[in-house]
Amino acid sequence: MSAITIDAVKKTFGGAVTALREVSLTVRDQEFLVLLGPSGCGKTTLLRIIAGLERASAGRILIGERDVTNLAPRARRLAMVFQNYAVFPHMTVADNIGFGLRMQRAEADRTKRLVGRSAELMHISHLLARYPSQLSGGQRQRVAVARALAVEPDVLLMDEPLSNLDALLRLEMRAELKHLLAESRTTTIYVTHDQVEAMSLADRIAVMRAGDIVQLDEPMVIYGRPADTFVGGFIGNPPMNFIQVKRGDGHADLGGLHLPIPAVGGDTITLGVRPEELEPAPAGQGFEANVVVAEPLGPHVLLTLSYDGQQVRYTAPPGVTTRPGDVLTLRPTPAGVRWLDPETGRALN
Repeated sequence: MSAITIDAVKKTFGGAVTALREVSLTVRDQEFLVLLGPSGCGKTTLLRIIAGLERASAGRILIGERDVTNLAPRARRLAMVFQNYAVFPHMTVADNIGFGLRMQRAEADRTKRLVGRSAELMHISHLLARYPSQLSGGQRQRVAVARALAVEPDVLLMDEPLSNLDALLRLEMRAELKHLLAESRTTTIYVTHDQVEAMSLADRIAVMRAGDIVQLDEPMVIYGRPADTFVGGFIGNPPMNFIQVKRGDGHADLGGLHLPIPAVGGDTITLGVRPEELEPAPAGQGFEANVVVAEPLGPHVLLTLSYDGQQVRYTAPPGVTTRPGDVLTLRPTPAGVRWLDPETGRALN
C-alpha cells in the first residue's frame, strides 16, 4: 500500500511567512493527484516536504503505514521528477535511467532488467545508447520519468515536468504520461499551475490558495461545482462568469428571468455560470447583453458582452455572426446555475 497521509502539515519561514496552513490530505493508493494553484500558493513547498527536501514546521507525513516525517529522502522509497529534468549530460540514456539503482547498489542483472523495463514503458528503448544532447525535449523528459520509475518507488512526485515543452509536445505528453503512469500503478502527486494539465491528468485535484486546500475532488466536479469564486475563476478557459443579480422574494431577477435561489440575506446574490452554459433565449425570457468583442476560435466563437455594467463571456456556435454593438438575449441552462455568497464568495448550492 502506497497511500499518502498528510496530517495537519504547517510550514513557516522565519516565523513570519506562512507557506502552508495546517494542510491535511489523503492520497489514495495508485491515485494520480494533482496539486493545482497559482504561483506562491504552497504546492511546491508541500511536494518538497513530502519528498523530505523541506522540513515541516508541524504535522506528519505517512506513506502507507510508515511515518516518514523525520526520515531522509533516500529512506522514503519515493522518486521525484523536476521541472528541468536534471539528466546528466555526460551519461548515456541507459546510464541516466540506471543512476538511482546504482546509488542503491543494485545488482547488475537487476539494474539491466529495470532499466530495460522502464525504457520500454516510456518508449525510449531505441535511445539507450544516446546522450542527452542528442535528444529532443520530450525525449529528455521521458528519460527523467524512466529514471524515476526504474527504482520502483512507492510514490512518484512530479514538479511541473511538462512546463519546458512546447504546446504541441505538452499536449502529446499529457495523454501519454497519464496512460504510462496508470500502467506503472504508482501513487503520483503532480504539481502544476496549468489548469488544463490538471483537468486532463488528475484522478482528483487539490486546488490550493495561500497555503490552504480550498477544494479537493474529481476534475469535472471541481469544474462544474466550484467551491467558491476563486476556484470557478481559476479553472476554466474562459473562466466562470460571476454576475451580481438582485434578490427578490425567494428568487433572483436576471433580466426577464426569475430564478429560484437559496435562502440568504442581502440585496444581491452572485450567479456563477460557465460561458458554455449560456444559451440564446426568446425576447423577455432572458437577459439582454451588448456584444463588446467577438473572437472566432474555430470550434466556437467567444463573445465578450456587457450586462448591467458587468462583463459576461459566452461561447457561441461557430456559425454565429455578430459584431460589437449587437444585442443578444441569453439565459443560463438549469444545470449550469451556481449560486454564491457575494460577501464570502462561497458556493451556496
